[in-house]
Amino acid sequence: MRTVWQLFITFFNIGAFTLGGGYAMLDMIEKAVVDRHHWIEKDEFWDMITIVQMLPGVFAVNTALYTGYKIKGLWGAIAACLGAIIPSIVIILIIAVFFLDYKDNPVIVSIFKGIRPCVVALILSPAIKMFINAKVNWKTAIFPIATVVLIYFFKVSPVYIILVTIIGSVAFAFYSQNQLNKSKS
Repeated sequence: MRTVWQLFITFFNIGAFTLGGGYAMLDMIEKAVVDRHHWIEKDEFWDMITIVQMLPGVFAVNTALYTGYKIKGLWGAIAACLGAIIPSIVIILIIAVFFLDYKDNPVIVSIFKGIRPCVVALILSPAIKMFINAKVNWKTAIFPIATVVLIYFFKVSPVYIILVTIIGSVAFAFYSQNQLNKSKS
């Protein structure tokens, strides 16, 4: 029961104190689940991030569900998920009640203008970590570069890129296995 409570508190704190959504949470999630609690090994953490990015739904919720389920099964998944979403629900309710009256207030406008660059940095930092942990080298750099070009310049849907990547990876795995079997014969 203690670990279930720890999952809830951990993801509640992450959800309450992170601006910028799921990717901005990555550093806090990694520090909590890998470094502090040692619930997940670093390599498995980055594999998990790869998986939850491809799933439909909210990134932070998917990460909480995966982590909670891995650590404590269904109750761990529920606790981590509730911990991740309750702060957002409360904050959204508060904003919905009070923000409309103050949205044009110069102080509020200035606060949001100041927060925006910080959010960019909070998202950029994990993006760099993801790039490093993906072990991209000069041979594989073409894939992230091509992805950025296709999405940004040619407006290709990421869904198509993911599907092509899955199909290409499966085909390459079959090809590699076939070559290995031929070399053994």
